[in-house]
Amino acid sequence: MPERDKARDWRVLVADMIEHADYARFHVKEMDRDTFCADLKTIHAVTRCVEVIGEAARHVPDEIRAQAPDIPWAQIVGTRHILAHHYGRVDPVLLWNLVNTRLEPLERELQALLAEYP
Repeated sequence: MPERDKARDWRVLVADMIEHADYARFHVKEMDRDTFCADLKTIHAVTRCVEVIGEAARHVPDEIRAQAPDIPWAQIVGTRHILAHHYGRVDPVLLWNLVNTRLEPLERELQALLAEYP
């Protein structure tokens, strides 16, 4: 497969989503919520990770999304749009909750999708 086509392969996009979910969880690994909310660098790093997840999700083809209906594709993309376009209006508590409750299950669902379609 030519390199250009590889970049468009949905599996690459899903792998990027998994990788950035893992990065986001790594950034907050040894923090409590209050420490996270007071750490602007970590908030920005996690925000960027979540934006990348949403941007990659946006480009996963609809026919693949349909194969994984339990993944909240529209919500993931919508979250990316909010983070990318509402700038200073991001609530760090909501971001903290997203990272600590939603990303690990999302990673598992995405890994299952990749395993189903190697």
